[in-house]
Amino acid sequence: MQFIKNALRVVFSNLILLLSNVVLGLILPTFLSVESYGEYRLFLFYAGYIGLLHFGFIDAMYLKYGGINRDLVNKQVLRKEHDVFFLYQLAIATIIFLGAFLFKNIFYILFALSVLPLNVGSFHKLFYQATGQFKKYSYISITSTLINLLLISLLLFFRERSATSYILFTVVTYLIVYIIMEVDFYKYTRGIKAKGQVSILKYNKVGIFILVGNICVLLISSIGSWIVQLFFGIKNFAYYSFAVSMMNMVLLIINGVGLTFYNYIAKNEDKDTLILIKDILLIIGALAGCIYFILDFIVKLLLSKYEVALSIIAISFTTFPYLMVINVIILNIYKARKQEKKYLKVVLTVFVVGIILNGLAFLLFRSMDSIAFATLLSYIVWYIYSIFIDFNYLKGTKREIFFLEVHGITFLISANYFTWYYGLLFYFCIMFLLSIVLYRKSIAWLLSKIKNTKN
Repeated sequence: MQFIKNALRVVFSNLILLLSNVVLGLILPTFLSVESYGEYRLFLFYAGYIGLLHFGFIDAMYLKYGGINRDLVNKQVLRKEHDVFFLYQLAIATIIFLGAFLFKNIFYILFALSVLPLNVGSFHKLFYQATGQFKKYSYISITSTLINLLLISLLLFFRERSATSYILFTVVTYLIVYIIMEVDFYKYTRGIKAKGQVSILKYNKVGIFILVGNICVLLISSIGSWIVQLFFGIKNFAYYSFAVSMMNMVLLIINGVGLTFYNYIAKNEDKDTLILIKDILLIIGALAGCIYFILDFIVKLLLSKYEVALSIIAISFTTFPYLMVINVIILNIYKARKQEKKYLKVVLTVFVVGIILNGLAFLLFRSMDSIAFATLLSYIVWYIYSIFIDFNYLKGTKREIFFLEVHGITFLISANYFTWYYGLLFYFCIMFLLSIVLYRKSIAWLLSKIKNTKN
């Protein structure tokens, strides 16, 4: 199947990104002070919200081109959309830059310089995803990863310890990759004049539901980070961010699979296939927990000052099976069905639930572990609602409930009561055997599809 080939292609590019993040995620905390690492992570945390500043424009474009072959796209209109959006983002970036320059704040100056490359860059990336150009998307991802790794490595080589320098080189990476995508776009639309009516307000009106929904999805995962940043200080924020960065390494692979599914589901929502894929995602999410034990070994050996983050990482890793299904299937079905308002309603409800759970965790226990656990509960609530109410053809069986219960209990016992090697062996053996026993038909289906793809 084509979507499996696309998924493997994107996963490969994300594996390279994962390798880069492992290097940076483990070396930077060793080299920088806890405070400097916290400042660097804080910039990346804020940069994650730059997507707010397109106000839904590119989300509308994403919905518009979903499942369409690139050769059937009206290039005149696409060129017009690009030019209008470029000027739109340039104006926003200029306003932020002038404000930051007026107050002489280098942090926000660099933030302003990131707006254009990140948002117009997202315009190109979402077009690649919507039209099924995953080979090109993978190339951009790999290029971005290698450039960032090279630039950061230069700073490490010269023993630079200023967080500002690392932030600056990250912004330079954004700019270089953006220029590469712009050159590719102008080759694709060479000789084409921009024509058509492109209203910023109209596009924002269509895409705002998806944008706000996406921001809520981001906030659901980052409520804990906001609470730690506001109430626990920069040092504890560094610990919590380190745990989040370790989790995000694995999420790269999950998101890589999810990227390919919108294009697939937009063309055909095959319920039987999605049920089989859901089973595979649960297995992959459970087995992804094995990575925790490797991280446990590395952190204790090389990053002892971050050992406090291990309990947060352990709790966070328990969310993987739920996240796999939510990110890869659930979110993409809403978008493919063009159910923007319903999508927003659901994620907004989960966001409110997340605020309540995280707020109670903070008020009652005042610990970062309790906040991580509240985030886990938020995802479980979301998962249960989605498969039992919104998409009941994905309804969980007794087999699935048993699998998830054993996963959670076995993982937390292995992470907390065994050394890393015994924990890894015990956890992997239990979950691997359980997967074979409960989901052998789904595994056989996947293997046959991969075999056919190779042929």
